[in-house]
Amino acid sequence: NPQTEYAGAGLVWLQRTLPSYTPAATATPVATPLPTGTPPAATAVPAPDVEEIDADMQRLLLTNRRLDYYWLRAEGLAADEEPFVGDGRFFPPTPLEQEALQQEAEAWLRDWLLLEDDAAVSQLAPSLAADPRLVVGQKLWDAGLFEAAKAEFENLRASVADDALLSYQLALYFREIGLYRSSILAATAVLNLSGQTAFEAPKFIGQLAYPTYYADLILPLADKYEFDPRLQFSLVRQESLFESFARSGAAAQGLSQVIPDTGAYIANLLRWPDFVNEDLYKPYVGLNFGAFYLSQQLNTFDGDVHAALSAYNGGPGNAARWHNQAGSDLDLFVEIVNFPETRLYIERIFVGFVIYDYLYSNSE
Repeated sequence: NPQTEYAGAGLVWLQRTLPSYTPAATATPVATPLPTGTPPAATAVPAPDVEEIDADMQRLLLTNRRLDYYWLRAEGLAADEEPFVGDGRFFPPTPLEQEALQQEAEAWLRDWLLLEDDAAVSQLAPSLAADPRLVVGQKLWDAGLFEAAKAEFENLRASVADDALLSYQLALYFREIGLYRSSILAATAVLNLSGQTAFEAPKFIGQLAYPTYYADLILPLADKYEFDPRLQFSLVRQESLFESFARSGAAAQGLSQVIPDTGAYIANLLRWPDFVNEDLYKPYVGLNFGAFYLSQQLNTFDGDVHAALSAYNGGPGNAARWHNQAGSDLDLFVEIVNFPETRLYIERIFVGFVIYDYLYSNSE
């Protein structure tokens, strides 16, 4: 059953196991051995038809695509693709392309929500524009009181999370003012309410939920450190949802969620001039430090993204232990990671990578 919790994991196991069978088309016909003493009338169970199993699995993967680590990993195995390898070059849309994608998405919204063909769906509804939480939040935001403003905005966003149209309008509004975390969450609400994934909904909606903010900084850093930009976009989305003033309970700060000790360590290696801890909240600093540290881990583990991500989240020492145990088996590595947070971190960034690849790649 493709809807069960472990369906994706089962498909990964099948993909890894099937090659050990001899294809039915070339094998000598055999029957599964029966225990001694089986009555002569019993019928032997035929050996599995590997080609038929593989064809069924391919159909299942194509018709039931899910945003699930194991499901997407099974897709990659079926296509003989290595994880964390993009399909072509990375192309954030131009303003003209984005406008066309937005028009397509808004036509989809009108059709889905049974609105008039000329209904203005991108402008804030009067009820939103006049809501005290939005009015006060905007004043606080303009005054630079970002956390206080965010509290007002988040209260408003959560209160309309079951309304697709209002959530879409807030996603655009928050994007416009630069409150990217709330914009992503509002766009994700639209996807959830529609019952469609980022693979199925109009690309503009998916791109609101998986955006390429700070591309002017991330793309050059990816070139400099020679890693796929999809990886850093997915990492930053997982770490901070592109919120530059984000701070975790463990004191991780900024877009890349670098902790103070690691920040000081990186600043020393980079000879960063006049570094102070608060600099981690600056996008230019936070993204540079995150890219450098990610690159350092990739170099340490010979380009193994699984190990590099586990080092970024769970510490280089733990990553080295898991890497030594798993060797080159990437699927085994994920199973060996015994920190639930780190394992989930790898899985979510992998899913994000695949989505970014779908939304922004051009393989031509």
